[in-house]
Amino acid sequence: MTTANLPHFLAQKIGLDRRGVVYGLQLALSAWLAFAIASFLHIPNPFWAAMPVFVVAQATRGLAFERGLYRFVGTALGALAGFSMIHFIQDAPYASLLMLALWVAVFGALTHLLYGVHSYAALMAGITAVVVVIPCMFAPENYMQLALARVECTFIGVVMITLSSALLTPNADRDRFYLSVCEVAASACYLLGTTLNGTTKCGAAQEAEILQKISRLETSGIAIMAGSPAAAQHKRVINAMIVSTIGLLATSRRLHTHNRPGQPVAPQLGDALLAIAALTKEDANQILSEQRMDEALALAKATDPTLAQHLQRLLKGAKWLLTSDQESARFMFKPDAPVLAPATSWGLARQTGLLCGLITLVSASLAYVGGSFIGEMTALATAMFSLVLGSMVKPQIVAPFLLKGIIVGSIIAIGYRLAIFPHIHSTGLVVASILPFLLVGGMARASTMFGFPALDATMAFLLGSQAMLPARVVTSMDVMAESGSMILAACIVAGGFILLPRRSDRHVHEATSTVNRDLFRLINNSDKLGAGRWMARSVRQTLRLTAHLAQSSQRHSLAPAHLISALNFGHSIAQLQSMQDSWTPQTRAILQDLNAQLNTFTDEPNTLAATLMQYARDVQQPDVAAALWSASEALVAGRDFFAYRPGISRSHD
Repeated sequence: MTTANLPHFLAQKIGLDRRGVVYGLQLALSAWLAFAIASFLHIPNPFWAAMPVFVVAQATRGLAFERGLYRFVGTALGALAGFSMIHFIQDAPYASLLMLALWVAVFGALTHLLYGVHSYAALMAGITAVVVVIPCMFAPENYMQLALARVECTFIGVVMITLSSALLTPNADRDRFYLSVCEVAASACYLLGTTLNGTTKCGAAQEAEILQKISRLETSGIAIMAGSPAAAQHKRVINAMIVSTIGLLATSRRLHTHNRPGQPVAPQLGDALLAIAALTKEDANQILSEQRMDEALALAKATDPTLAQHLQRLLKGAKWLLTSDQESARFMFKPDAPVLAPATSWGLARQTGLLCGLITLVSASLAYVGGSFIGEMTALATAMFSLVLGSMVKPQIVAPFLLKGIIVGSIIAIGYRLAIFPHIHSTGLVVASILPFLLVGGMARASTMFGFPALDATMAFLLGSQAMLPARVVTSMDVMAESGSMILAACIVAGGFILLPRRSDRHVHEATSTVNRDLFRLINNSDKLGAGRWMARSVRQTLRLTAHLAQSSQRHSLAPAHLISALNFGHSIAQLQSMQDSWTPQTRAILQDLNAQLNTFTDEPNTLAATLMQYARDVQQPDVAAALWSASEALVAGRDFFAYRPGISRSHD
């Protein structure tokens, strides 16, 4: 290997291509300019200006803009709260700490209750309050200067990365994303088409694959759809399509039981759906022409009214996404369009809020009692790390990278402060001295090998470097102790999540409990939880379960087919309730205990299924009998879901 090829070889080894090099330089130079501006303006702690650059920067322009906006909003909110809290520091310090802990608990919980990039504002509101209040415990006379400096540094950093993102960061490929959404919908059409043709034996594998694709698309859509008002409209359409796609899966499973050998349910509709399943962007106008859609919808209405509703939304939504058809847009934006419930997790919210609030209260109180800068750094880092990791669904995955990054960054900061910083006596030299470290940090952040720990390493270095003038007078032991305090905080928080990880089984239990609880509400209080709202909530829990089951020990007890069956059970309940006004006196007499029986679905699903079958035989109204049969079949297919208990695996003959 020649010397000229060595840089290219090293770049390949650490996962850096040409685009990665540009991204790394963008990060480094944006952070350096932000640091330089804050330094020459003599803003206290100018290294805070460089830190937002590395956090806000994203692979797509829209996401970078949106994160920048929410970082500034969260910072302003946290700073305002911090201003009010530090008024009490001199007279009632522990009251201030208690208020801070409550603030952190509330906004730590909100990171799991706000959707997508919005949760970033809650995270920053919690972190900023910590950054404002804890340092002011040791310098209450300068609280306003410190708090304003934090906001000013954030503003400078966000502006710098926003400007560089506008110039250098590409837009998200939304057209490709819309096509992927339509392809998943087409897969559901294909599965239903084969079911109606009588050629699908079960479809469980296809259901699992489609649900996993939807889950991944929704996750990636947060980044792709960010930063554009027009994309927000598309997001509404995509959510409606997700609900209807899963509705098609449920319909396919429900109609599968109606197939008889040599007598498929609806072969003509099956053929029409198979033709739709071949959808591509190039032939969207032909496949989704008004004539072909009307023919398919007419066949669907004759087969199953609910199927027709789901299919119409899918076709109209796909046509608008692929061809921008205005008539389809008017249909998709009707007030009765289905919605997808927000991705909230109350269990994680409670857990995160309690954990972050308690850690902040204990660490800040110990620091205040100790009265040292080392204690301040430890409390600051502990509170921030708990918020950052607590905001994640699976923090144990990121925790090792955070720990490695903090250790590396803190060690480099020690070397900088001991070997380089003592020889620096002007602001210009401070700014120049930090550039090589930012270049290394930017390239490491852009590489596929070091990307995860590089972010935390850079944050730890900037915080530990204390690169500012006038410099604090410290000894070598103080320098090592201060950086060591960040390592200690990282070990405590990250080590806790590694040793006591958040289990997927708990998420699975929470999601199944939510679905079953909503089914109880649908049975007993249908006026408070209508069929539309129940569907929106249940589809959301279905996606949660899909995401968590792959990593859960209960994946052998539950399967996508069980989740789909739970949707069908709810659909049958809603059908029975909608037909109550048309029940004959004989039907009312037979079904007088129906609600009481339905309320046993989690205890004895098999027994209830047999009871509903008997009701179906006795009732003389065909539509009511069909709904009872469907409910019975859904109970049998989903009995493992309804009777699910954590750690208990049930097997059936």
